[in-house]
Amino acid sequence: MVPVRDPDAGPPVDADARGGHRLGDRVVLLVTALVCALFAVAFHPAVASLPTRQTVSALGLVLSGLFLVVASWRRTRTPAGRTRSWRLILVGSLVATAGNCWAAAVGSDPVNSPSTVSDVTIFVALFLCIAAMFGFPTVQRRGIEKVVIALDGLVISGAVVIIASTLVYDELLRDVDLDRRSSVLPLIIPALDILLIVSAVLLLLRSRGADRGALIFLALGFSSYSFSDLAFAVRVAQGDFQFGSYIDLGWIVGYALIALGAWYPGLAAGSRDDADRATTSDTVSSRGGADVRDTALVGLGLLVALAVQLRFGSARLDVLSITLWLLVVVAAVARQVVLTYDNTQLRRRLEDRVREQTSDLVRMARENETLLASVADGIYGVDAEGVLTFINPSGARALSYSSEQLHGRGVHELFHAPDAEGNPHPYDGCYIAEAIRSGLVTNAEEDVYVRADGSEFPVEITASPLVEGDSVRGAVVAFRDITQRREVDRLKNEFISVVSHELRTPLTSIRGSLGLLTSGKLGELTPRARSMATLALESSERLSRLINDILDLERIQSGTRAMSVAPVDSFELLARAVAEMSGMAHTKDISLELPHSDGRVLADADRIIQTLTNLINNAIKFSDPGQGVELSSVRQDDRVLFCVRDQGRGIPEDKLQTVFDRFEQVDSSDARALGGTGLGLAISRGIVERHGGRIWAESVLGEGTSVYFTLPSPDRGPSRRPAVAAGSPRGAATPHVLLVEDDDDLATALTTLLAGHAVAVTCVAGAAQALRTAETTTFDLVILDVVLAEGDGYELVHALRADPATADLDVIVYSADEVLPHDRPRLTLGRTEFLTKARVDLAGVEERVLQLLQTDSTRPKDAT
Repeated sequence: MVPVRDPDAGPPVDADARGGHRLGDRVVLLVTALVCALFAVAFHPAVASLPTRQTVSALGLVLSGLFLVVASWRRTRTPAGRTRSWRLILVGSLVATAGNCWAAAVGSDPVNSPSTVSDVTIFVALFLCIAAMFGFPTVQRRGIEKVVIALDGLVISGAVVIIASTLVYDELLRDVDLDRRSSVLPLIIPALDILLIVSAVLLLLRSRGADRGALIFLALGFSSYSFSDLAFAVRVAQGDFQFGSYIDLGWIVGYALIALGAWYPGLAAGSRDDADRATTSDTVSSRGGADVRDTALVGLGLLVALAVQLRFGSARLDVLSITLWLLVVVAAVARQVVLTYDNTQLRRRLEDRVREQTSDLVRMARENETLLASVADGIYGVDAEGVLTFINPSGARALSYSSEQLHGRGVHELFHAPDAEGNPHPYDGCYIAEAIRSGLVTNAEEDVYVRADGSEFPVEITASPLVEGDSVRGAVVAFRDITQRREVDRLKNEFISVVSHELRTPLTSIRGSLGLLTSGKLGELTPRARSMATLALESSERLSRLINDILDLERIQSGTRAMSVAPVDSFELLARAVAEMSGMAHTKDISLELPHSDGRVLADADRIIQTLTNLINNAIKFSDPGQGVELSSVRQDDRVLFCVRDQGRGIPEDKLQTVFDRFEQVDSSDARALGGTGLGLAISRGIVERHGGRIWAESVLGEGTSVYFTLPSPDRGPSRRPAVAAGSPRGAATPHVLLVEDDDDLATALTTLLAGHAVAVTCVAGAAQALRTAETTTFDLVILDVVLAEGDGYELVHALRADPATADLDVIVYSADEVLPHDRPRLTLGRTEFLTKARVDLAGVEERVLQLLQTDSTRPKDAT
């Protein structure tokens, strides 16, 4: 339900202000309760004499009335809440307090000399308070709820009237002479008291959420005041009323409770947004409890009325009493009928909604089953113990099992193929165990699975933890048979080999022959023949460039192209690239500018110059004569940022990413008009990423394009990398690393990087030499390539494991090809990391070395 907003309601109060108000509210509540308790003690006849009690009564009425005036005035000054009704209560409290002060000033006796002014002020105050009760806005309700509230009001009103007629009006009617004008108010004021009680109870029934606390104070306060008023009327009619009794305490407590309603935090200091949220929450989640509470309240009113009628009423009921009782009983029965009907309708709607949601769940379950059954990849799930809980049909077919045969069986032992020596793959290093125990996600990892007939097939897997709440209750694994992909890779490699060896040689002969023809050394050609020969020569050169670009790109992306990485000055790279491209730039009347350059990079110089020439070539082709191309490099922390900026036509924003894809050009006509294969930027990206860098473009149409790329810098001190602790775990003064690598350039680059961190490196090229070195020298870490010039990494690890002195050495396996999971145990000693050269650059290796050297080597193995 949406609460009705009071048009006078102001902006919400901030959290700090609410906290301060609420603390003050608690203090006011405690002080008020203490003062009321003191007044209750003072009114006891054993404590004080009658004159003293009368003085205390007058003081209490004035003070409580002033407290109500101040609280109501304060309430009307707050920006949040229902200020209109509180204004009416403020005026009513002022009028009532003025009447009390007048009665005290003139010394009126309510029995012998009642004050008409006092009665009029009480009448006006009661009327204003009743109007305030009906002025409080409440939550919006359905029509049937409004009917129930109306019936509640009728029942409660009837019960209160029965109680009042039995206890009050019988006595009043016996004493009051209706012919006297001055005697009308004593009959009207009790009626207003009854109406005030009914309106307060009805307001309590209509309220919800944060408003209920304040309205409880109001209902209790007005009820206390009204009941004391009714008792006062009876005692006056009986002629034995005296001030200083507990009837006066009812008025005092009534004033105090109404004042506390004005001070209540939910309305006085709270935010309307908070109240609205509480109201909405109460309406949605607590409606059943509210119905029970309201029914109990109505039933209690009926029981009290019945008890009063039986105890104090006459034995025979008159027609008015019978009619009133009949009206109350009919209203109560009608209320229950309406509630039963409403609950029945609500239950039916709820049942319909449950059926709809159940149908949706069944439909979704069927869709999920259809989806899993339609997926070509295998998908299976395991519980926290690694036992299979479900598998889709494609997965079962790929493994040559039925779904029923696999359910409840351990996946790791059943699916994984043993290693080359026939040993089972350890569960601790399995991606399933990593997903369940550590919540790790494994993407695109290759493995080998075993079918039911014992045959093996390669798969690519993705494993994810199955999370429920804060705990992992299993894992989901998707696998794909990559036998065909492996075959395609083999055919692709064979094709590249054929292109490299079989096409280049005849193409070189064709280019040479066409060059001789066009030069005229074999005889003069006719103009038409020379034109055709020149066209053929240009086409053959373009075909040669295309073949070279394709081969370069494949080798870069596969990681088979060797790289000679070494520290080099960035200015040297830019200058060499400018020198190579100056001829083309001069032909196109484009100036190449090299205003500033800073930094050194760790790179294969030839490959980076190839990247720069590709970028400069593009910049020249898309620039107009007379424009310039600017090259620069700037050191940024542990990286160097290169930039090639032109003033050409620019690249559309939606093409800034795709221009680095294969055969991708901004305009398809560029290949015919300007030449090029559409592979230059793709090759450049491959080279940069092989170095561990990043390349991207920024452009504004009509203003030019800037292509940026980053490369790692070898000039990184301890401030940029974590420093290695002095001494090693084995007691050496300087950490010592054994580097087993047959690529001299790579070994030199790694040695240079680690030397900057005071790490000693011993380089060997083969397994036998590494074993001899390990027998005479103590090392803290081994960096190992699997494929070596002499022997391989498996032989070396096997021999190191046999020696207790080297069996716990930490190892970083840095290989060209990814080591499959079932082969990793054969390369594991202490803590072992597996890095692939195509994915991890030298900076990444450097970082892992420093991290391993910093930590305690006695920690349990962490194979990855």
